[in-house]
Amino acid sequence: MRMNEQVNDWVHNIAPYQPGKTIDGMIKLASNENAYGPSPLVIKGLRDVIPNIGRYPYKDNEVKEAIAAYAKVKPENIVLGNGSDENIELVIKAYRGSVASSYPSFVSYPIYAQMHNRQFLYSSLNPDFSFNRERFIKDTWNANILFLCSPNNPTGMTIDISDIEDIAQTGKIVVVDEAYFEFNGVTAKNLVLQYPNVIVMRTMAKAFALAGLRIGYAIAHEEVTQTLNKVKGPFNVNILAQEAALLALKDIEYMKRCVSRIVQDRKSIETRMSKKFKVYPSQANFLLADVSPYTSQRRFGYNNGCRREEKPHLSKCGIFLSRFFY
Repeated sequence: MRMNEQVNDWVHNIAPYQPGKTIDGMIKLASNENAYGPSPLVIKGLRDVIPNIGRYPYKDNEVKEAIAAYAKVKPENIVLGNGSDENIELVIKAYRGSVASSYPSFVSYPIYAQMHNRQFLYSSLNPDFSFNRERFIKDTWNANILFLCSPNNPTGMTIDISDIEDIAQTGKIVVVDEAYFEFNGVTAKNLVLQYPNVIVMRTMAKAFALAGLRIGYAIAHEEVTQTLNKVKGPFNVNILAQEAALLALKDIEYMKRCVSRIVQDRKSIETRMSKKFKVYPSQANFLLADVSPYTSQRRFGYNNGCRREEKPHLSKCGIFLSRFFY
């Protein structure tokens, strides 16, 4: 039996996500990780939890309550995910229709759409990578699930809340990906109360430095959280991730100190890089720079995520992250 003949037709066309390569002795910048690491409270507390790994995760409600208190919403408005990636997939699993986002934006959106055999539509950003509301609404008119990444990965720019609200008024499912929320503090969370079709997604991978434990959450209307929980597998957030989230949320001041240092690092690096390259304004924990006349691959030996064979205009861009040790 030739197993490839049993595969769904659309699966053959999926290009799997390629994570940044980790090399011993070097600091990896390709994954936007927080090099300062999690709170010492997390490290110490996880040691005490390790003997419990023979049990299934049992603190979902406690974690939801802690996240809800941090986000200033009700626990009923929270859905826990195995990182933001799972929550992205849950939305596509639960709701019908084509999927769309800006270009360039987070590469997982089209990947998960392909996994579920959905058409994916792109709407290009302006030449300076700013968001074009009118163009986005026009280009994505035939889609029903819209992903808006703010601050956007890989540009670092935000989308005005007024633009998000205008898009929400179309009645489509509007997912606002706020993975980098802590680095600028701007949120569309209040729109969830006005528009049940708005879903805000966040992660504890970046500011809280829990990337390796995979915990993200969605903030949504209670009707939406009930729907997403129906398509979510049981025990999706493991027992160590649950405990790490609870401990990290007990040490918000540590997170804020790390974020402050990262923002200062970003400004410092932007100032120095601007002397030689065009650096785009960022409100995340990374910088996007035009390294013309080089391509990023020629200049630095790798492309760092820009798929030049598909979108040639990105061949001049390199991503630089702002978490260096001094």
